Amino acid sequence: MKLESYLAALGSLEEQRRLDIISNNIANSNTPGFKKDSVYFSDVMDQATYTSMTQGQIRETGEKFDVALSGDGFLSVQTNQGVVYTRAGNLTVNTAKQLVTRDGWPVVGKNGPIKVGETATFRINQDGQVFDGGDQVDQLSIVTFPSNVKLKKTQNGYFQPQSPESQPVKAESCQVRQGSLEGPNFNPVEEMIKLVDTMRNFETHQKTMQICDSNLDTQVISKLSG
Repeated sequence: MKLESYLAALGSLEEQRRLDIISNNIANSNTPGFKKDSVYFSDVMDQATYTSMTQGQIRETGEKFDVALSGDGFLSVQTNQGVVYTRAGNLTVNTAKQLVTRDGWPVVGKNGPIKVGETATFRINQDGQVFDGGDQVDQLSIVTFPSNVKLKKTQNGYFQPQSPESQPVKAESCQVRQGSLEGPNFNPVEEMIKLVDTMRNFETHQKTMQICDSNLDTQVISKLSG
C-alpha cells in the first residue's frame, strides 16, 4: 500500500507540472509569436520542458509597426541582459524614436537600435530593409541558430541560446511581412482538451492517495484495537 501511495504522489506531481505548462500555453493564446511548451518525463523522477519552434499562423493586421517572420528566423532585441531573440513582431516606437518591442526593448538592426524619424513613411520590405522618408535607414538583424544549438525561453517569451558561447547566424530563408503578425503555434481548443484530461488524471491520483491513506488509518486503528 505504501508503494501504491508513493506512485500516486509521483503521478500527482507529474500531472500538476503538465497542468502548469498547459495553462500557460492557454494563457498565451493571443500572444504574437508565442511558442508552445510541453513537458516530458524520461522516468518518474526526471522531467524536461520542450518548446516547439514550429511557425504559427500569420494574419494581416494592417498596422505598419507589426511584422511577421515567414520562415526560420528571429528578431534581435537589445535588453539590459544582453541581446535576446523573439518572433513577436507587435512593435512600436518609443519617445526616443527607436523601434521597440511591447516591453520597450530596442529592436536591433545592422547599425544597432533602429531609429525611426518620419513614422508616416515608415516601411519594411521582405528582406528586412527599413525605409524612413523614402530612404533606407537600416536593416533588421534577423538571425537563426544552427540545428545543434539549443535555445531556452526567458522572461516574457524571449529566447537565448543555452550556451553563452553559441552565436547566431544570418537567417537566409526568412521573409518579413509588414502589417502582419504571427500567432501562437498551437490550437487553443486542443490545449483545452489536454487540460481537461490532465485534470482528470490528477484527480484520479489524488483519490488513490486518499484511499491509500484511509486504508492505512484503518489498519493502524485495527492493530491498536487488537
